[in-house]
Amino acid sequence: MLKFFTAFTVLFTVQVVFAQQNNNRPQTPQPPFNYNIDSVEYDNADKTVHLAATLTYPKAKGPFAVVVLITGSGLQDRDETIFNHKPFAVIADYLTNNGIAVLRVDDRMMGKSKGDVNNVTSADFANDVSTSIDYLLTRKEIDKTHIGLIGHSEGGIIAPMVAAKRKDVDFIIMWGAPVIGGKATNIEQNIHGLKLAKINDSSIQAFLKLHDAITAKIEQYKKGDDTRIIIQPLFDDWKKQQDSITLKSLYVKDSFLLGQNVYSMFDLFFKNQWMRYFITYKPVEDLKKVKCSVLAINGEKDTQVDANKNLALINKTLKESGNKDFQTISFPSLNHLLQTCTTGELSEYAKIEETISPTVLEKIKDWITKRIKQ
Repeated sequence: MLKFFTAFTVLFTVQVVFAQQNNNRPQTPQPPFNYNIDSVEYDNADKTVHLAATLTYPKAKGPFAVVVLITGSGLQDRDETIFNHKPFAVIADYLTNNGIAVLRVDDRMMGKSKGDVNNVTSADFANDVSTSIDYLLTRKEIDKTHIGLIGHSEGGIIAPMVAAKRKDVDFIIMWGAPVIGGKATNIEQNIHGLKLAKINDSSIQAFLKLHDAITAKIEQYKKGDDTRIIIQPLFDDWKKQQDSITLKSLYVKDSFLLGQNVYSMFDLFFKNQWMRYFITYKPVEDLKKVKCSVLAINGEKDTQVDANKNLALINKTLKESGNKDFQTISFPSLNHLLQTCTTGELSEYAKIEETISPTVLEKIKDWITKRIKQ
């Protein structure tokens, strides 16, 4: 599906029926704009990636602090458009009107950006962010001592990846970042999806046992391996251990589970390079190395990236690693997009008129401004 659906693929796909989309998006910026807008393009060092972006900066005398916006997984445009919402355009407009320059970038193969998207991982996208920083260093309008990153969802773990390697990153904002790791995040999403489908707790635990057994084999996978040879014995052994109630609850029949062929259900975990990396990568290892200022934010009603678990781990990791300036905030009544919501479910995204909570925008602006002044 769209951005956040593909960001962390839930094995059991709950049918999400969207009500008619509400296309009223009052926060989407409209001209005239009281700041400079430059359409820019630049390449990475070996010319294998070409990136297209929008740089906005105030009309006042610079140089200006700047933030690079980092999208989540899936191919996204520079505005991170989803259901007619343009959250990155809203953030750029708000921050630029408050004296902060913003670079928002089309992902590879979106807009005018070019580059391989079939054999890449989060680490490759982190390199793209680094390329964007290199470009900003060439601009006279930019204050080279105050370059920051705002990463959403997968972008929230890419930001510390970059900051761990570059001393010229002054601050990062991690928004809905799955720091507990891809495997744990996928498990959390599966639990949520199965509960929505009214699957009982004991059957959910049985499913997770199979999930764990199969995903434990990912690191041993080599390109070209027959995944059926890996999955079949694990699935057969698992079935023998389940009672008839569990098998019925999980709709197990022959090689089918929860209405899907078990091979196709897990095949992506082995054969997709991005997914293999996502499931096995440990974000805390890079987060430990981050010494710049960090703000981590989540919506309390985020049903895709658990706010409590991820913020607690960020807090613990940065405290133990000796980071001197960090803050974690869980915003009540907000979802994964930081919209004011009722349930936090994916089905609400299209119906909500608000693109991003004004409270969050103000907090981001105030937090950045304070660091600039320091």
